[in-house]
Amino acid sequence: MKATKGRRGRRVPVADRVLPIIRRLIVSKEPTDLLLTTSGGARLHRTAVLRTVKWDRTGGGRRIHDLRHTAACLWLAGGVDPGTVQAWMGHESIATTNRYLHFLGTSADQVGLERLNDPNRGPRRGPERATERPGVRGGQADGLSRRTSPVSVPG
Repeated sequence: MKATKGRRGRRVPVADRVLPIIRRLIVSKEPTDLLLTTSGGARLHRTAVLRTVKWDRTGGGRRIHDLRHTAACLWLAGGVDPGTVQAWMGHESIATTNRYLHFLGTSADQVGLERLNDPNRGPRRGPERATERPGVRGGQADGLSRRTSPVSVPG
């Protein structure tokens, strides 16, 4: 079995909806047995898993490891304490966990976007500003959506 990056075991959360599946998988297994194995009980290899789930078609160009990053972001966005996420992820330093926080934006981002996307708010126009500028209709550049969301791109 491959060791964790930190060479330590860790406890991981399991959603209630997954428990019935795990209970079926642990029937006739010892506590030290691997949970997910081949039909013969052997360790699953990465390539077999990727082939089985057709990752080349279902992964959308992402790495399987990206699921780990997605989980951390979803936990943090859902209000799980960063220290708990740190433990679940097996991060030695909270600074590593905190790197995921920038993908979530800030409350200021959310307030700003709500104001930007509110159809009742817009540029206040006085009579002198009522004329349209070339290439701009109603305060919106041609072809640009009024919906905007913060996007973080990993570096």
